[in-house]
Amino acid sequence: MDLDKNSPTRVLSTYEVARALKELPSWRERHGALVCAWEFPDSREAVDFLAIVAEAAERQGHHPDVDWRWNTIFLSTTSHDVGSEITLRDVALATLLEFAAADSSAVAAPQRHQDVHLGIDTRDPARLEDFWIDVMGYRKGRDGDLVDPAGRNPRIWFQETETPNPNRMHIDKYISRSGLEHAQAELEASAGTGDRTHEPSWTIYTDADGNRVCLCTSDGEQPPALD
Repeated sequence: MDLDKNSPTRVLSTYEVARALKELPSWRERHGALVCAWEFPDSREAVDFLAIVAEAAERQGHHPDVDWRWNTIFLSTTSHDVGSEITLRDVALATLLEFAAADSSAVAAPQRHQDVHLGIDTRDPARLEDFWIDVMGYRKGRDGDLVDPAGRNPRIWFQETETPNPNRMHIDKYISRSGLEHAQAELEASAGTGDRTHEPSWTIYTDADGNRVCLCTSDGEQPPALD
């Protein structure tokens, strides 16, 4: 992909993102962002890599969201000024950091990058949106989800259904597809095998009171209507 012949703020198509990711083995696409996680031998080396991230961000004039957890750096890059979508500058930044990580002690750990969303069953999402926007200080994002402008808290999405479950809220946990089997194995002792009808896109688990968790991967399908 020739980045120089296009505007850096041009939103990429799904196909273009998928093609770019073939050259970015550490990265994944997640709801309008490129995400990754790198592990280091210790916290000192993780902090050293943060300095490289900061330098790359300044050089590109584009700054990712960064979360440092002891020896692990979690990164997410999206273009908020065009509606929180993936653009050429996100790919350029991810490419620069991919090369930097390859020259360091970083070990890619995409299975460590998880997202948690709150799903609410309703017949009419429009009736609920303003309430949750005001209560949480959120805004309406891509695909109609409600998102935290700071990108720190779980997004809220509305499962439109004519038969809402008595437990109206449920959790969607998004993980890397490569980590799915491990996550399912970890859950089996307390949650059983779950409903795997739609795996690997999603697996539904239900606790003793009927509360539901949907273990999702970014496979391009929407989570199910949990009737």
